[in-house]
Order: sequence, then C-alpha cells, then structure tokens
Amino acid sequence: MNLMLLIKHYKRLITFALMLVVIEDVAWIVEPYIFGKVIDAVIDVQIFEKKENIVASPNKTKEDKLKELDDEGLLEYPLSEETDSQSTIWDSIKISLREKPESNIIFPLAIWILAFLINSGVGAYRRSVDTKIYLKIYTRIATTISRISILKKTSISRTTARVELSQQFISFLEYRLPEIIQNTISIGGAVIALYFFDWIISLTCLLIVLPMYIINRFYMKKVSILQKEYHDTYEEIYDVFSKRDPVHVRNYYNNLAKPQTKISNWGAFNFGFMRLTLLIIFLIVLYVAIELDNFTAGELYSIVAYLWTFVSATEYMPELLENWTSIKDIARRLKEDN
Repeated sequence: MNLMLLIKHYKRLITFALMLVVIEDVAWIVEPYIFGKVIDAVIDVQIFEKKENIVASPNKTKEDKLKELDDEGLLEYPLSEETDSQSTIWDSIKISLREKPESNIIFPLAIWILAFLINSGVGAYRRSVDTKIYLKIYTRIATTISRISILKKTSISRTTARVELSQQFISFLEYRLPEIIQNTISIGGAVIALYFFDWIISLTCLLIVLPMYIINRFYMKKVSILQKEYHDTYEEIYDVFSKRDPVHVRNYYNNLAKPQTKISNWGAFNFGFMRLTLLIIFLIVLYVAIELDNFTAGELYSIVAYLWTFVSATEYMPELLENWTSIKDIARRLKEDN
C-alpha cells in the first residue's frame, strides 16, 4: 500500500476535501488585514466625534478650541501662535468635519464578516464531510491488509498491528495533510501580508525560513530511523501478550519507549532552535515598529496577528514532520506486503 497510490485512487474525494481546506484557510489568512482596516475606521469615527464635540462646544473662543485640539493630539500639524496659521488650521478642521466617516466602516466590516462566514461555514462543512471520506478509505485499507495476510499466511500479531498502524494513514490524510496545507498557507500568507506593511519584517520572516528548513531536514533524517525502530518493535505487540509473561511485557514496553524518548529529545532540540530564531524576528519587528515606521492601531493589530500566525505555524512543523516520517515507514511496510 502506497500513500500516493491511495491518494491517486481516491483523488476526487481527497481533492474535494483539500480544496475545502484551502478555501477555509485563505479566508482565515486575510481576516487580520481586513479587521485591521475595521479597527482604523472605528478609531477614525471616535476621533471625528471628539473633534466635533470640541469644535461645537459653547463659551470657548477659536483659540481655546484649537489649543484643546492640540492638547488632545487631534491636529495634523503643530499649532502655531501666528493668527494666519491658526485661521488656516481652523478652516481645514471645519472642512474635515463636513463628511462623517461612519460610512467608511461599512465596506471593510462587510468584507470581514464575509471572510469570517466563509472560513466558519466551509470549516464546519469540511469537518462533517471528512469523516465520511476517510472512513471509507480506512475500510478499504483494512480489507486489503486482511486479504493479503491470508494469502501470505502472515501472523495474526503482525496483521493486526499493521491494520492499527494503517490508521495513521487516515489520521494523516484527515488531519495532518490539511494541517500541512494550513501551515503552508499561514507561513506564506503571513510573509506576503507583512510585506504590505513593511518589507523589512517580511524579509526577516522569509530569511528565517531557510535555517528552519535546514534544521527540519536534519530532524527528519534522525526521526525516520527512530520511527523504523519503533514500528519494528510495535509489530510484535500481540505476540508479546500471547506469552502471558509480565516480565516480558515490561521489558517489551521499556524497549518500545526508547525510540519514542529519543524522538522526544530531538523534538525538544528542534523546538528550542525554532524558538530562538523566532525571538530574533520579534526583536526586529519591535525595532521596526518603534524606530522606523508610524503604524496605525489597526496596522499594529494586523502585524501582530500575522506574526503570531507565522510563529504558531513554524512551531507546529516538527510535529507534522514527525508524523510524516512515521507515515513513510508505515507505507513502506504495507508496500512490502502488497
């Protein structure tokens, strides 16, 4: 049994399921950008209302109102003591108050609600459809393993273990493969979106991907060897219990735990390295946000949201790679039977 042949055999069903994943996550990745625009529009309305209240306040001279506006930080330019300059600023304020900004909220808010509904609706539908698709595939895998084991007279222990191991195929297709797509969209989408705010932040994230790729390749090679050792031991589990010897069972599980412990150690090392590189990203972003650019509140929200998306996606990669190496080894074993 080969994973690619399995995907090819059920390509219509799997392609449909994965297309739902793509639609769901593309809608999700654009949400922070749109919602940042909503935040800025709401703040603009609040600023407008504050300006309007100060300008309309009775028993205050024009000079007092301008000073209050300046104290509140509501003037675009520094207030000058020259009368002509103050008159020009006052006229520009009066002109700016003619058009109310409430209408500017409607469009970004409508787009954000649409993106949210697409993400939520498609996500709910996908989770319902996935179960039906992948249960059908698992039934076929289990039946095929059973039929081949009868023809080859494979032991019940090995046959049962391989049926259980093949469940990881279904878990991979139903959960891990969508997660790989989601993480790819998250990392790529975050890098692209951050470019629209500041190219330095985007370039920093992009450059961090290269060392992460190298360390993850090294991690996969180490883990693949350990996964083979684990599966070799796991295939004898039913034979071990058939001997009815508690000491033998204890020794068996001690041996089974050794490769798993080593995998965890490599995972911890990979996690620590990735956290260190992500710390570098945070420091650079902090420098850019404070020293180089003057971001609005909505832009800062979007940047933090995309940065956190990038961090979450990259942190989850080692677990996905570990699962991928396990699937490759199981595929090799089922292919040998076939």
